[in-house]
Amino acid sequence: MTEATRGPMTLDELEDAAARPAPPAYPAITRAERAHGRRLAAIHDMYRAELDGVARLLSQIRARVAQPGELAPALAGTQLARNMAMFGTACGRDCALLQNHHDIEEQWMFPALSSAGGAALAPVIARLMAEHRLIHALIGDLHQAAEALVADPGAAAFARCAEGFAALDRAIRSHFGYEETVLEEPLGALRVPI
Repeated sequence: MTEATRGPMTLDELEDAAARPAPPAYPAITRAERAHGRRLAAIHDMYRAELDGVARLLSQIRARVAQPGELAPALAGTQLARNMAMFGTACGRDCALLQNHHDIEEQWMFPALSSAGGAALAPVIARLMAEHRLIHALIGDLHQAAEALVADPGAAAFARCAEGFAALDRAIRSHFGYEETVLEEPLGALRVPI
């Protein structure tokens, strides 16, 4: 059954390591090629730092050191949200013409990998794109929860925000870990620029 016939991927499905395809082996990969493939992790580290910042802000709101109204602007101002805005979900509205991380991967890096790596990488790339769709939906959900928290800064709205953030944090960290692992060798061995 395809994603279109069964619905979008769930967070539990995203984290299912057994369902994640492995890339082909590149036994002749050099140290320099492997180092090149690791550059993707450095890019992801920027997003991880933003997640850490949102987690700190949620803790401050929980401790009543910060106000709930600070969350929505903080989320909207992250590079993560700006990057996802192109998909019309991160801001709760269409924000056209923003180049973003997943767009770069899907429009440039993945086609380059597909061209150089052939059918052996196709299942990996399809999986990564399905994970992107779930992450975009989770970002949209979190933004809506943050806006609701601004409108009604009560405990229920805060709990919804905290739950939305926890789901997004899990999804992104799991996705990044998988993506970095499965693309490290192909990016280097196939000499795909990052």
